Amino acid sequence: MTEHFPATYSRLMARELQLDESGQRALLAGTTLTPEALLRLDVDIGADDQFTIIRNALALSGDPAFGLQWGSHLYTSAHGALGQLITASASVTDGMQAIAHYPYLRGRFADVRMTQDDDWLNVHMTSLLPLDDVGLFFMEALLMTTQRSIELILGQRFSAGEILLGYPPPAHAASYARYLLCPYRFDADATCIRIPIELARTPNPFSDPEGFREARRRCEQINAELRQRGGWQQRVSALLAAHPGQLWTQQEIAAHLGLSTRTLIRHLKAEGTSYQTMLDDALSSQAKACLALPRHTVEAVALSLGYHDVSAFRRAFKRWFGMSPADYKQQLKQP
Repeated sequence: MTEHFPATYSRLMARELQLDESGQRALLAGTTLTPEALLRLDVDIGADDQFTIIRNALALSGDPAFGLQWGSHLYTSAHGALGQLITASASVTDGMQAIAHYPYLRGRFADVRMTQDDDWLNVHMTSLLPLDDVGLFFMEALLMTTQRSIELILGQRFSAGEILLGYPPPAHAASYARYLLCPYRFDADATCIRIPIELARTPNPFSDPEGFREARRRCEQINAELRQRGGWQQRVSALLAAHPGQLWTQQEIAAHLGLSTRTLIRHLKAEGTSYQTMLDDALSSQAKACLALPRHTVEAVALSLGYHDVSAFRRAFKRWFGMSPADYKQQLKQP
């Protein structure tokens, strides 16, 4: 999932809710942002602030189906270079591939992938967030913006497919009929938009090959720039590497990154790891490198890694490698 969101999306939420300055302040309550920040094009919003804004938007709208409403009104052009790429695509297949291929541009709150068989193009959507009020908002908005993109490419309403929803009916389930044009059902094994293969291959009458190439070049550039900022796993690794000898707690790492501990746990889980796993990897690697130096005693290595209790280091080492650090040093001496 991306850790930052363009202010454009929150600005469009404020517009959808028709908020004046007082209403915008209510939308941003509990965040570090001001209404003036929403007018700037260069502002990125951190995940915690964005989640707070979504909860405020749901409260201000008084409608738990606000994600469906907002997504249905979100023009493809609001997605910048990614929207341009979708618009210029040769077919629905190419447009869906663009959504799946550039996660940093569309927001890394869900994994999107494609499969196809003789009858269907399947667009699978897996939330990287718990499906609470925020996670469900994102999923509903993604469903609606994807439906809108399909209609833009086809030049007609998308009612010939089917939509599988991999979660139970929410309290506002009745609202789905107002927004989803295809047959749909809840409690499916996973969330997926299924498009008849003939429809997916229908040429886009407004396809622009030159515009597509230019938009793809720009998407590649932006995606690479955002990827270079690194995910949370890379940021945590960099902190651990930059401060050898300091046993950071998860709470300290989260505070240094400007996150709550719960949010850090969620981000790392979305990237397939945990803080303890990363800490163990960093410490075990440092321990092996230090113990390989002949003059480094076990006690000295323990202190260099931040352990004030040598017995705690010995227990950790045995957990990592299945042997004591003394046995490891002895093993290194063997020809």
